[in-house]
Amino acid sequence: MITNAPKRAIACFVAAFCIAFSTAPRAETSTVRLGLQYGLVYLPIVVAAQEKLFDTQAKALGLPGLEVTLHRFSGSAAMNDALFSNSVDFGALGTAGALIAWEKSRGRQQVKSLGGLSIVALTLFTNRADIKSFKDFTPDAKIAVPAFNSPQAILLRVAAQRDLGDKSKADALMASLPHPDATAALLAGQAIGGYFATPPFSQILARDPKIHKILVSADLFGGKEATAATLAGMQSFVDANPKATQALLAGLDEACKLIRADPKKAAEIYLKSESVQLAQAEAEKIITDGSIIYQTEPQGVMSYAKYMVEQGMMKKMPEKWQDVFFPYIAERKGD
Repeated sequence: MITNAPKRAIACFVAAFCIAFSTAPRAETSTVRLGLQYGLVYLPIVVAAQEKLFDTQAKALGLPGLEVTLHRFSGSAAMNDALFSNSVDFGALGTAGALIAWEKSRGRQQVKSLGGLSIVALTLFTNRADIKSFKDFTPDAKIAVPAFNSPQAILLRVAAQRDLGDKSKADALMASLPHPDATAALLAGQAIGGYFATPPFSQILARDPKIHKILVSADLFGGKEATAATLAGMQSFVDANPKATQALLAGLDEACKLIRADPKKAAEIYLKSESVQLAQAEAEKIITDGSIIYQTEPQGVMSYAKYMVEQGMMKKMPEKWQDVFFPYIAERKGD
C-alpha cells in the first residue's frame, strides 16, 4: 500500500517531469524547402545549395546541419500558391510579388522577405528605326512584358506618367509574352515593336544591329537599379526556426560573395542547374557585366512600393523597407 507521503512524492516527480518536457525547447528543423523559378536572378539560391553553404552556416550556428531541397516553379502564381499552401518553407518572389504578399498576409500568415537575391537592369528595346523615345511607341508597336503586373509593366506606367502625363496610357501599349517568345518576335521583326528585357535576353538583343535601346530601368528609379527578387517566407517558420533562418541568410551572403569572386564557377553551377542555350563564356559575361548585381541588401523596394500604391496594386506603403523584411537584415544598408 502506498501512503500519502510517497503518493505526494510520486505526484511531484510526475509533475516536474511533465513540466521539464513541456518547457524544453523544440529542436529546429533539419530540412528546408526552397522554391524558385528559372533564371540567373535566382543564382544565389542555386549556388548556396550546390556548395552546401546553408549547411555550413547552420553548423556554425550550433545546429547539426541543414538539408535544403530546391523546388522549381514556372511563374509567380505557382510560386505564391506553393508558399501559401506550405508546400515550400521559403519562396523566391519578384519584388512586386513580395510586397503584395506582405500586404495581403499582414495579421495572418505574415509573409516577409529574408533578403534580396539580385539587383537587375531591365532594358527597353525596339526594332523600329522610327522609335527614338518612349513617346514614340503606339498601340501598333506594342511593348512585350511578361505580365501586366510585372516589374516591367509597373515601370512602363511610370514612364507613361513621366512622358505622357497619364500612367494608364501604358496599358494600351503593352502585350504579354514570355521572355523567350518576346525575344524571338523582336529579332524577327514580328508582332511587337518593343520588349522590356531582362538578362540574358538583354545581351542577346543588344548584339543585333537592327535593335536599339530606348531606356533602362535605372532611368525610372532615380539613377539606380532595384532588387528584382527576394526570398520570402512566413513568420511562423522563422519564429520556430530562428537559427535555421539565420543560416539561410548567411548562406545567401556567402553565395553572393562566391559569385562575385569566382564567376566562372558560378556560371558552371548555373548551366548545370538549368537547360539553357547559353555558352559558358556568355554566362560568365552576363554575371560580370553589371546587368545583375548579387547582394542580399535590398535596393529600390520603397520605390517599387510607391509606384504600386500609385497604380492601385497596393493599398498602403510600408513605413520603411524593414517592415517588409525579417529583422535579421534590418541593420544593413537598404532602401
